[in-house]
Amino acid sequence: MKNRLLALFMLWASASYAQSTRLPVRKQTPSAGAVSPSRPSSLRAEERPTSTKLPDNRATPAAPARPVSTAPRPGIRQRRPPSYSGGLAYEKGDKLLQVGVGLSSYYYGNPFGVTFEAGVDKDISVGAQIDYNSSTYGGYYYGYSSAYRWGYSATYFGLRASYHANRLLDLRSDKFDLYAGLGLGYVSFKWKDNSYGGDVDYGSRIFFNYFIGGKYYFNKHIGAFAEVGYTGISSTRIGLCAKF
Repeated sequence: MKNRLLALFMLWASASYAQSTRLPVRKQTPSAGAVSPSRPSSLRAEERPTSTKLPDNRATPAAPARPVSTAPRPGIRQRRPPSYSGGLAYEKGDKLLQVGVGLSSYYYGNPFGVTFEAGVDKDISVGAQIDYNSSTYGGYYYGYSSAYRWGYSATYFGLRASYHANRLLDLRSDKFDLYAGLGLGYVSFKWKDNSYGGDVDYGSRIFFNYFIGGKYYFNKHIGAFAEVGYTGISSTRIGLCAKF
């Protein structure tokens, strides 16, 4: 019995000593090249994923937008929009004044005239015109000096409308203004003969007027004009014009 107790004490002492002298166990961290236990290491080389087979999740930068060129193509005439403003010698709302003299008068002398128009549309202006001419002649009667004098006075007053053709002709200029128009007015013609001592109303009537013309502006407001047509007193008118 004593021997058994001695043997058990020796076993307990040996186990206690071994427990006290055991070194601590450090946990091993798998290296970068180590194969994880959950990943099979038996894959063949050709089955293992490589960097060239892995998907590239990096965002590809978008290509910059290509600028759209607005320069006209060479050799191709660019059509302008049917309605545009700016850069024209006539625009809606303009006030147009003309002061001039008539050439190639139907009577003696050179008539003096004034025209005023207002722009009511992008291509059309309307207004009024007045021309006046007077002259005296005589003094000779069958080759002899005479005290007789003859004279006349002619007045034209009427309404008119002009169509400005720059937009139609695609003439984008702030210097030239090309136009054509129609008018309707009254011509008063009076004849004077001092041998009879009075004035005689002769040939007064309603008159239909038509004309074509052009203006050239020296600056933004002042220019010159010329008109050709049947204007009641003369066939040609030239002078100065103003725009405001």
